[in-house]
Amino acid sequence: MFLPIPARNRKFGKVIRVAITPSSAPSLRRDWRDLLAVALLALFWGLAVSASTRWSHTSDELPHLTAGHAYNRYGDYRLHSENGVLPQRLFGLPSQLLGAKFPDDAAQWRKSGVWQLGWDFFYGLDNPVDRMVFWARALNALFGVALGAFIYAVARRWHGPNGGLLALGFYVFCPNFLAHSALATSDLAAALFLTLAPYFFWRHLERRDFVSGACAGLLSGFALVAKFNGLLLLPVYAVLVVIDALGRAAPGRPGARLGHNLLLALGQAGAAVLLVWAFFGFRYGLAAPDGPPLDSLAWPWDSLLQDLGLKASLIEFARRWHLLPEAWLYGLANVLAGSIARPAFFAGEYRLQGWWQFFPVLFLAKTPLAMLGALALAALGAWRQPAAAPRPERWLPSAPLVVTALVVGLTAITGHLNIGHRHILALYPVLFIALGRLACWTRGWLALPLVLLVAQAVESFSVRPHYLAFFNQLAGGPAHAYRLAVDSSLDWGQDLPALRDLLAQKRRAGEPVFLSYFGSAWPPHYGVRPTRFLPAAYIARPPFAPYAYEPGLYCISATQLAEVYTAYSGPWRPEWETRYRTLPRDSEEFDRVRFARLCKYLQRRAPDANAGYSILVYRLDATLLHAALEGPVTGW
Repeated sequence: MFLPIPARNRKFGKVIRVAITPSSAPSLRRDWRDLLAVALLALFWGLAVSASTRWSHTSDELPHLTAGHAYNRYGDYRLHSENGVLPQRLFGLPSQLLGAKFPDDAAQWRKSGVWQLGWDFFYGLDNPVDRMVFWARALNALFGVALGAFIYAVARRWHGPNGGLLALGFYVFCPNFLAHSALATSDLAAALFLTLAPYFFWRHLERRDFVSGACAGLLSGFALVAKFNGLLLLPVYAVLVVIDALGRAAPGRPGARLGHNLLLALGQAGAAVLLVWAFFGFRYGLAAPDGPPLDSLAWPWDSLLQDLGLKASLIEFARRWHLLPEAWLYGLANVLAGSIARPAFFAGEYRLQGWWQFFPVLFLAKTPLAMLGALALAALGAWRQPAAAPRPERWLPSAPLVVTALVVGLTAITGHLNIGHRHILALYPVLFIALGRLACWTRGWLALPLVLLVAQAVESFSVRPHYLAFFNQLAGGPAHAYRLAVDSSLDWGQDLPALRDLLAQKRRAGEPVFLSYFGSAWPPHYGVRPTRFLPAAYIARPPFAPYAYEPGLYCISATQLAEVYTAYSGPWRPEWETRYRTLPRDSEEFDRVRFARLCKYLQRRAPDANAGYSILVYRLDATLLHAALEGPVTGW
């Protein structure tokens, strides 16, 4: 459904005239609103970056910063090519300017071991980790500012100055964008360019001049190097060239305009490919010529391509003819292979290929209730308006944003990668802009959206600084979110500082602390020094030695409690109980199955506390431990 851009706004049957362009407002009032918009964008940047100082680095930030440093310093692209080269290059700048040392572990270089190299880069060479992460996040927040500026500019143009401010206000106080703007990952950059590129491509189809074409081509290229979901521009552009031909062509000549549009789209593709080559230094190979040779890849080419069918043939064709840099093609193959099947948790269930309901439910659960209410109000207002003649000029301007949102949404619903709400961030810009229409209502009704905007600000501040863990009360709030979704929707390894503070308050003198942490950060770096490390997907931890569970505090990340990435996900099985009873008590596998049994027991209990909503803390005495480790498993 296209978003109409009204020349007249009908409020519940009453027609009122509204301004839809900035020039229709007095100059002084326009300047005042623009200054307020700048202040809101500065507030957004400050809220995001200041909150991030209370987080440990998340799982994906370690490889992002490590790879970016290698790209910038060595021109070597073998590390972490499955994520966008543009944001990673940006995130590598602070460490380079701070003079950070890079590991020279030839064995890890030769097999593209980004995780071990990243661990050494962060913790093995006395580098200024906290400053590296802070400035990388501060730079990423500029992508968030740019997206907010775009939302304001478009909403202002379509709905007047008040509409621009209202749309921007809902964006500024959205916990999801505050969270991802302040993380040095590629998701916000991808949402930005996946929004901008179709909008400017649409303008190019309208204007058909060099300047609009250059802008659209540049942004299309940025989308392809921001993240691989930039390839969604292909179906978006395909739909847009048809809509333009049908909606803008002279009477009886849609075919001619369609043919011209296809040529323009081909030119955009050429410009985008040229920019991709530029980001890889116009070099095909993964490894730098003067660096360590590449003996093996983390995931060999054959293993990535074996299940991709036609996609594998297209990638092989591009490899054979060097149509795109090898690092970009390898990253694409990695993403496609990883999207076929991946362990995921959703509302107590476990699957490898996901659920179609995953993203619709997460959209409802992680969108602030006030924003959902505002969207319902806008839909109600549009429905109550009398029917208007279907004039193309009313809905054509919104076509690129609406088509992009539809393509992103359909791709998410039909895909198999159900690991995070962040994958549908590009759905939101058109919704924020649509909310600007509420400012066109008469003065009495305008109080409703303003009240909802204030309510959203309160929702946002209520969870600060734990924006990533935001879930609305419809989903039970952030404290109960671990029962619905984990991984990057809730628990990305960001809450070690919160756990440190909680232990300082709750830990009794001499009380043991057991930790199972999901993330790539090193807990002692953030002041968390457990008595024992429980099983988890650590990059580095002390060598295994047999130990006994004791009464104490058991701190378990939500993703670890759900056992998503282990061999023991799902309901407890008889064969696991047999393994638990028969394995040698001093073996590492016994440690894993024992922890799995503990998790199955704790999944049925509410935690005694939580750190930032993502690390659940249980105080277990001897009786509870006996029930977890020796009690009956009926109902598990």
